[in-house]
Amino acid sequence: MPYQARLKTGEARKRPKPTYRVTNAHAYNRSLKRRGQLNLYCPSGDLRAPFINRQPYVPGVSGRTPAYTNAYIELIYTYYRLFGWGMRQITGFMQEYWRLRALDIDVPSFGQLSDRFATLSVTVQ
Repeated sequence: MPYQARLKTGEARKRPKPTYRVTNAHAYNRSLKRRGQLNLYCPSGDLRAPFINRQPYVPGVSGRTPAYTNAYIELIYTYYRLFGWGMRQITGFMQEYWRLRALDIDVPSFGQLSDRFATLSVTVQ
């Protein structure tokens, strides 16, 4: 094979390998989120309270508590690991999930998810 001979001699490729760039990042992010849309059944009930902190500012305490509870981040992390999708797809999945259930529950951005996933104390086997 000619490529194996090139590997042994260290010779460069005759034609450079093509590289691709994202030219419209906003549309690209939106399409990745849309790719992660899937529906799951969950029993009815008040789902907003366990996921969103209603009072991010606590009187007498310095700083702000996170807007999203650890339980909510762990739920998203479970789907993230279960499906093996990227964070943008999981964000899109959760947005679609809450929209179909007619619930006004915010979803953290994929950048915020990255930061929160790094601080989770969940062990994966």
